[in-house]
Amino acid sequence: MPHISKKKIKKEVATELADQFLIFLSLARTKGEARILANELLSQTERVMLAKRLASVVLLVRGYSFTQIEDALGISRQTAVRIWKDMKAGKYDEIARYARDHTRHFKKEAFVDELIRVIHFGMPPRAGKGRWKFLGKSLSGPRV
Repeated sequence: MPHISKKKIKKEVATELADQFLIFLSLARTKGEARILANELLSQTERVMLAKRLASVVLLVRGYSFTQIEDALGISRQTAVRIWKDMKAGKYDEIARYARDHTRHFKKEAFVDELIRVIHFGMPPRAGKGRWKFLGKSLSGPRV
């Protein structure tokens, strides 16, 4: 779990730090550079947590059920529902828009495939292969 300092900083300082973090990440010109920056800045747990959150939003946008998302990503029902509620409240509007607008350029759900590979890379071996096999079957789209 990420460590959060108990020492508070001013809101303006926190905002500036967040802006500088994003600017720094945006300087990566290749996927390799981005990977190096992310690996050095974020722990494995943080990378997996963010990738699961992003994958959850993308899969919800694409119409997957809570059960499919839980099984595929190894998250709890409460987490899937919380992300869905946050989406309904507008929290992930830009991510959802990006998922709709930009992932169509990828062949055969490659965007979701890549997210799953990132998540799978960070998961311990005991997580099992069943959820990845299930996700692979379900990537052709939601069952109707």
